[in-house]
Amino acid sequence: MTYCFYLAPQVPAEAKRLFAAAAANAGITADGVANVGSPRINAIALLLSREWGLKEFEAPLVDVLETNYEPTWDPERGEFTWGLGLGEEHPRGQYNGFLAAAEAVTPGAWTALSEAPMSPQPGLVEGVDFPTLALAEAHWEAGALRLGLKPQTSRAIGRPTEFKISGLQEPSHWRVEGEARATVRGSDLMIDTTVKDHRIALLPT
Repeated sequence: MTYCFYLAPQVPAEAKRLFAAAAANAGITADGVANVGSPRINAIALLLSREWGLKEFEAPLVDVLETNYEPTWDPERGEFTWGLGLGEEHPRGQYNGFLAAAEAVTPGAWTALSEAPMSPQPGLVEGVDFPTLALAEAHWEAGALRLGLKPQTSRAIGRPTEFKISGLQEPSHWRVEGEARATVRGSDLMIDTTVKDHRIALLPT
């Protein structure tokens, strides 16, 4: 099943044939999932079912994840994870990575992400006060850097925070749009804002 994940954006027809064989071997059918003890396989199967719009597989896989994999929201840390019945202090990283991707994916998203051009961009976001503040969105669009900011918890809302945009050739030639302030510090552009759910954009002047 892991090969299907990596092949899907490159050779989708072959990946779908391999997926059909892997699903049959793993006991994944429209009627249910035979092996609930394989979180990596089932997470990848769900991700690809959603990527390709295979509704007949999606429903039984969602049922397995929600019933057997201990989906847990921790309000103190602002984290959603799957415990997987392992009884570990920290959630298992690789399993949770695939489960989170399966939760977030929409039809065609994995292919679109893999095919996106990797052209150099003029700046890089650094020094975000994570996990107090997280970037829910960060992408360049039509020459502007658009950022979506999210607080870790409600208790963090309103705190001052700062991060920088490095790598800009002329940091003084940029302005920030939204509830934030931009100042030049050396070769970097410093962004001062508050921790809350909002969006800002960096645009050339």
